Amino acid sequence: MIRPYESKDLSQCAAIFKEAFSEETWGCVWTHERAEAYISDLTCHPKFIGFVSEENGVIDGAVLACRKVSWNNDEIHIDELIVAPQKQRTGIGGKLVDAVKEYSKNNGLAGIVLYTAEQAPAEKFYEKNGFQVSEGVICMYWV
Repeated sequence: MIRPYESKDLSQCAAIFKEAFSEETWGCVWTHERAEAYISDLTCHPKFIGFVSEENGVIDGAVLACRKVSWNNDEIHIDELIVAPQKQRTGIGGKLVDAVKEYSKNNGLAGIVLYTAEQAPAEKFYEKNGFQVSEGVICMYWV
């Protein structure tokens, strides 16, 4: 079942996040406490939008996003899509993305924006779910 994220979901979402993103693919090592702090930082945004996938009281996936003012119309920025590793490739991620798409349509928003690492498994997943690579956009950072 897909339902809106609630604050009581933090610990379960952090556990899934830690498990999913501490893999070699992502090159990160997360503690439960750091994952909770990271997710809390996302969920405290005043325009936070989140959904979880729950089965028999156990959360097995979540999408964490926020609504942002854009040039002509607000849009949704997906910060994280998390699916428990043992539940990946079962359709949960697609259902979570569909919940965000439905929210966007129902609220008359411009669309959905997200970032993912090149060559990561997520790139093909998002393409399969209707997302396109944005030509002409450069992601830059400073260290």
